[in-house]
Amino acid sequence: MQRREFMAHSAVAFGSAAVLAGAGKLWGQAPDAAKLSRIAVMSRCFKSVLKNPASPDDPNRTLDILDFPAMVAERYGVHHVEFQHTDFASTEPEFLEDFRSRVQKAKSQMNQINLEFGPITVSSPDPILRLEAVDLTKRWVEHASRLGCPRVMVNPGWLAAETRPAAIEALKAIDRFAKPKSVFITLENKDEGPSANYPRAPWEVIVEVIHATGLWANPDVGNFPDNEARAAGLRALYPLSSGSSHCHYNPEKYSEAEAIRISKEVGYKGLFSIESETNNGPDPYAAVQTILDELLRDI
Repeated sequence: MQRREFMAHSAVAFGSAAVLAGAGKLWGQAPDAAKLSRIAVMSRCFKSVLKNPASPDDPNRTLDILDFPAMVAERYGVHHVEFQHTDFASTEPEFLEDFRSRVQKAKSQMNQINLEFGPITVSSPDPILRLEAVDLTKRWVEHASRLGCPRVMVNPGWLAAETRPAAIEALKAIDRFAKPKSVFITLENKDEGPSANYPRAPWEVIVEVIHATGLWANPDVGNFPDNEARAAGLRALYPLSSGSSHCHYNPEKYSEAEAIRISKEVGYKGLFSIESETNNGPDPYAAVQTILDELLRDI
């Protein structure tokens, strides 16, 4: 078994016992526990209803992030959950301990924490901002370790040719810090050029940087300019994954089933983490269910 395949198996197996023990019925149907054990749900899907200290009186915000793991387990039978770093109301030890206990109480496992520091990236031409990106990421690696979360996803920025060597060195420094804590540092493909507010690199550059740094891919099936790039990119990225991939629902642009078929073709055994979009409708709960139903058919 190859190293990356072994790590992907290990990362998924970490939470499998909780999944099999805790998965309930999925809307009145007997769920396929093996398939459910390969699915995660991202908190980002529910950003429109998550309680926000900046809008305490918003009647639409009814879901507390501490209740998110239990809601996902009870409503969908899914026991892997994924978070944005901005979801955390605090990083004080007491809050993180409460957060971890809520995940454990739901018999669940955290999949990944996704970092977004705006213009502060390892691709910045300003060396001070690059150092700040490294320092901020290290802090979140420590938080992930405390929470029992196996992955931290970094937004590396555009990774332009002129700043890529410095970005690679910064990412290596982050990885050296993360490895002793058993935290994978992952990078996601994103079809955004340098004109975007906080652009990310396309899949070809992500593959190049992963090979240069020893980091891991988080393949995103939706983040490609066209289906030809999607097929080539997924075939390159899935073997580089530590066991996490983001899945969307946009049948007018691409086939989720075809993306899953490619994952099987290259031997991917990791998680498929649900990330719904604003164009999936106004009800985030229904949008997640739509993607879940498709994944249960295809994986």
